[in-house]
Amino acid sequence: MFVLIAIAVYFGGVAVLGAIPVNAEFTPSENGIELCVRSNGIHTDYIVPVQSRMVDWRGQHPPAHFPRLERTPDYIAFGWGDRGFYLETPNWSDLKLGTALIAISGLGDGALHVEYLDQPREGERIACTSISEAQYARLAQYIQRTFKRDANGAVLRIDAPGYGDADAFYEAGGAYNLFFTCNEWVRRGLSESGIRAPAWSPFDGALIRQLRAGNGDRPAGDPPVARPPEADAP
Repeated sequence: MFVLIAIAVYFGGVAVLGAIPVNAEFTPSENGIELCVRSNGIHTDYIVPVQSRMVDWRGQHPPAHFPRLERTPDYIAFGWGDRGFYLETPNWSDLKLGTALIAISGLGDGALHVEYLDQPREGERIACTSISEAQYARLAQYIQRTFKRDANGAVLRIDAPGYGDADAFYEAGGAYNLFFTCNEWVRRGLSESGIRAPAWSPFDGALIRQLRAGNGDRPAGDPPVARPPEADAP
């Protein structure tokens, strides 16, 4: 009975807090910096320009970290999660019970997944908006704080293959659990940066809905409202 009550409370909290916005006053910034949140149906990532006046991610994630990358696209994605799950489960068919149990228990280490990609377009599983330079600065700092670093301050690339030619894994702080998931990591960054987000979101759906609501619920398929990254170049 206790287990059933706990499950009901958990999913009740998901529904209620997912419907409550933080930064409800957020509006897209005219001529701001593009930000997208992408979901694969379970897991979400940030997508931002590789280069802007605020940050050039190529310095931290050089082509040498992506030996099969033939060119550097204009956008980069950041996702956080359980290290073991990331490295041992490239496909859902590879999922092992032990890996899943360690992930939800909070006993595993964190990792960041970084991927170069071309310009995203909004769709069923991606929401985009335009944010101010101050908001982007806070979001970039949030992402930067998640990386573990060596004595010289350099990020620590994990010696493991990515899922494709344009991605890599990095050591990160934090531990995944039922209350602090990959999606909650994304939500907290939005919240801390002054961008509309749900009050809590261990799953992906509320993140996409709240970001779209703050963006005037622009129909899926419309181009993102933001200037190209080269407009912010030094």
